[in-house]
Amino acid sequence: MKKSLISLSFLILLTGCSHLSVKHLPRNQLVPNQTDVISLDFWDFHYLARVEGDRYSVTGKALPNTRVWPGLAQWFQGLDFSAYISDEQGIVLARDRNSYLVRRMVPEGVDFSFAIPLEAVPADTETFLTFGYRMTLTEGEFQAAPRRGDSFSSDVDVFSAQQGPVPR
Repeated sequence: MKKSLISLSFLILLTGCSHLSVKHLPRNQLVPNQTDVISLDFWDFHYLARVEGDRYSVTGKALPNTRVWPGLAQWFQGLDFSAYISDEQGIVLARDRNSYLVRRMVPEGVDFSFAIPLEAVPADTETFLTFGYRMTLTEGEFQAAPRRGDSFSSDVDVFSAQQGPVPR
């Protein structure tokens, strides 16, 4: 019983100290009504952040960084974008995510819109904005990506990439 209590206390302590961090990602100070760009490995996020009622609204377009884009990549089988608001140390205070259906990759990019409640962000804290993504690309179109645990058939070339927060 005593060992269980000690283990449980340690687990609670460990959980209480952990958080998501985006310190390793490029980020900009969150300034409402100002357009800006954040460039990650495979995407350039052009955005405008506004305060609308009780939320931050972050809208814009993510353009593929074609200088590093893999040649086979024509179709998104899975595409998620996330917006993160963090403090000066990179600790994530709030986030929102968009998931997109199977679609062809186009150089014109992908529109996005995020809504983050103002109450999630302390008013007296200097805040920063960054983005993240997770994507699975193939040369051809499929009706659906494999379910978790399954994989594409061996004759399909697949490219996957992601950038986002890490637990600390």
